[in-house]
Amino acid sequence: MADFLYKGVVDWFLEQMSQGKLAPGDKMPSLRKFAKQLELSLNTVIHGYDLLAEEGWIESRPKSGYFVCHKPSVKHAHVLAGDQVVQFGEALSKKMPWSALSHRAAMVDQSDEFLIPNVKQGESDLPILGKGHLAVREAVSEHLRKVAINVHPSHIWLGRSPLSMYTQAVQTLTDRGDAVLVITPCDPRLTSTLINLGREVFTLAAGERGVDLDEAVRCMRDDAIKLVVFPSQFAFPSGSEVSNLSLRRWLAILQHVAIPAIEWDMTSHLGYKASTLMTYKSLDDKNQVVYIGGVESKGVDRNAAWCIPGQYTDLEGALLSADLALSDPQQQALMDALQSTQRQSLVRRARQIWSVAEKSKSILEAALGNTVRFASCKGGLTLWLQLDQALTDAQMTQLLAKHRHGIVPGYYLSAQNDADHWLAVNVTYDAIDKLASQLSSFVKASKVADTIESDSAEALPQTEPDMTDVSSTAPQTPESETSGLLLEPSDFELDDVMLKEGETETELDALQSAIDNSVPVDDALPADVESDAPPESESNEEKTSKTVYNPMLDLINHDFG
Repeated sequence: MADFLYKGVVDWFLEQMSQGKLAPGDKMPSLRKFAKQLELSLNTVIHGYDLLAEEGWIESRPKSGYFVCHKPSVKHAHVLAGDQVVQFGEALSKKMPWSALSHRAAMVDQSDEFLIPNVKQGESDLPILGKGHLAVREAVSEHLRKVAINVHPSHIWLGRSPLSMYTQAVQTLTDRGDAVLVITPCDPRLTSTLINLGREVFTLAAGERGVDLDEAVRCMRDDAIKLVVFPSQFAFPSGSEVSNLSLRRWLAILQHVAIPAIEWDMTSHLGYKASTLMTYKSLDDKNQVVYIGGVESKGVDRNAAWCIPGQYTDLEGALLSADLALSDPQQQALMDALQSTQRQSLVRRARQIWSVAEKSKSILEAALGNTVRFASCKGGLTLWLQLDQALTDAQMTQLLAKHRHGIVPGYYLSAQNDADHWLAVNVTYDAIDKLASQLSSFVKASKVADTIESDSAEALPQTEPDMTDVSSTAPQTPESETSGLLLEPSDFELDDVMLKEGETETELDALQSAIDNSVPVDDALPADVESDAPPESESNEEKTSKTVYNPMLDLINHDFG
């Protein structure tokens, strides 16, 4: 009987979902209210909620209750770490400064009601020169303890623009022409600022578990890196969470090579889990990391930032000279937002954004179906989604014309080869429905175009091969010979190989057979070939013992170490 009651809670939930009365992001009824509504005991309802949570249908939010989750029907997209350092191309570098300006709103909170300065009559609106009021810096210091950063209020600088603080830090720590390593994907403003300041930008892609540290060390050694920029935690769209072990290894590397670093951490308070986050600055006992954090929204004068200069005293003078101080109303609005008891607090806003993110994923997946996959999102303002087919230039232009404040193309966030298949979508964008509809129309148009192209290709008449083309006369390998390859047949196909002088078709057939059967190439070739069809008696002659390079061995070593 008890088992039936537990299942009754689950059945009620699934019925509400099927009828559209509950949607991803909605709040579930409280335990006591739900028990009273269904006339069940509190323990029965708790057990039913636990079953739904184990299946991923709902999730408990601290001090908020239970919320409905989006349960994807497609597999997650995997964000793979880059295996090489990539330098931004010249063509993209020219577009980056403009993209940083045009897509700025797509990387910030779209709320119109967040961080509104409450100006009282007769109150001075003049900025306070320097770091800011001590009470506000104490509130920021208390907020930073939630991400395990213990800093004295006297070491915190407040400002109205995090990007201006970042610019001052770059100018203080590096010179024009210096090489800077940036971990991507990241906010495009980070790379564009470096390009504008004349720095040479190198990027290393981070996967779901961080970056390849061996490649990072090689880059610092060979490319004379002078500064490292970290888009910490949820600052970049994939929403990755760096492990504590990776953080400690990074700091050990920085201390060994004596290179400064900047941590751009604008969204660490937007974690979708209740666990405490760690940042690079949390473990920085040598003060080598310049920490820049804050809150950004699309409204004018509704931004607030803080900076911990670390051991770099010259940066403090640069921040003072830049005159970035907040006005009294702005400081009061910031201090109110840092108090969890306030209606417009950062804590409550983080819960709202989580709920909106679940709804956004549901809307996008319903419109795009199996043509889109989401990276596993752990926090932040943006969804990092991967399309099966990259949008054309014309489609991307149309998309940006209507939804510039809602998306950022992947090639502005990363320099990897597959970046054009990715999009960063702001979950707080107020036109997610229209964005999903337009993306769906583009995907359908691309499918129709591919179908027409394939049909027209099949309808073309088969023409005789041009005998004057040497590549067209190369021997064709039967399909059965390549069916047993571990890789695609095109990787080792010999069809298009031109015959060298003195080489015969029999030799090429032997080479192909050697690769198919993982036999040393020299063992497959006759010891002495004088004609196209050597006699069978020669096949048993003594063969050379020289080892010939087999490309499959490299592939096996690469994949399995």
